[in-house]
Amino acid sequence: MLIMPLNLAFALPDKFDKDLLVFTRIFMLMLTFLLSVSTAHTVHAQEKIGVLAVSIGTVKIINEEGVRRGKKGDLIYRNDVITTGGKSRAQVLLLDQTAINISQKAELTLNAFVYGGENDNIGVKVTKGTFRFISGKIATNKPENVNVETPVATIGVRGTEFLGSVNLDNSVVALLNGKISVANDLSEELVEIPGYGVNIDPTGNISPPSRLPTAELDKLLNAVSTRKETLDEEDSDEEDSDEEESDEEESDEEESDEEESDEEESDEEESDEEESDE
Repeated sequence: MLIMPLNLAFALPDKFDKDLLVFTRIFMLMLTFLLSVSTAHTVHAQEKIGVLAVSIGTVKIINEEGVRRGKKGDLIYRNDVITTGGKSRAQVLLLDQTAINISQKAELTLNAFVYGGENDNIGVKVTKGTFRFISGKIATNKPENVNVETPVATIGVRGTEFLGSVNLDNSVVALLNGKISVANDLSEELVEIPGYGVNIDPTGNISPPSRLPTAELDKLLNAVSTRKETLDEEDSDEEDSDEEESDEEESDEEESDEEESDEEESDEEESDEEESDE
């Protein structure tokens, strides 16, 4: 608000009063906009829930502010979506020490996270790829409040570590430690023995728990492994990763060409103006 001495305010011309009123209204609108933007960023910052602890290859973080490359150490916020390209890995470490690893060509959404109060809870969703979930303090204290959702079933965590793979033809959930419940609208299965798991077909049928073959279990573990030799052995998705990088390079080149074109047009306009002046 603009405050003026009383003896000057009434002595100003009418035109100045109108100009001052318009300026004040514009200033207040700008201030309101800046405050709303600042508040939005503050709210977003208050919802930070963890950090990107591992980023190998093409990792992207998607949220309401857009899409950005994920780098090791980036803060993670509630409702962030983490995606990986070919020959890529990511690990999200939440504030309660829960760790979630995802494979190449995976997608992880961090739907819910509350920690440090009476209503502690974790809710994440994996829509594709392979993942490894290692529970933290929330699962230790309130295991019933930790759930991992997939397109075919929801996994209830009971203070545990497990693997999951989401595929169109067959999805697998395998227990490494603790207990898990795998459920959907059709049925529910409790897995209590490490090395055992369930298969879920496209219609949602969940198989009874059974011991997974060693080769299948190793395949799941390798899918989320960050070892260089394991990544080097992955083949089919390397081209996809190269294509993504190529697309980004082409986009950068197009932007550069547009900037050069604008500069050339500006130079031509200036040259025309000089000739006109002469």
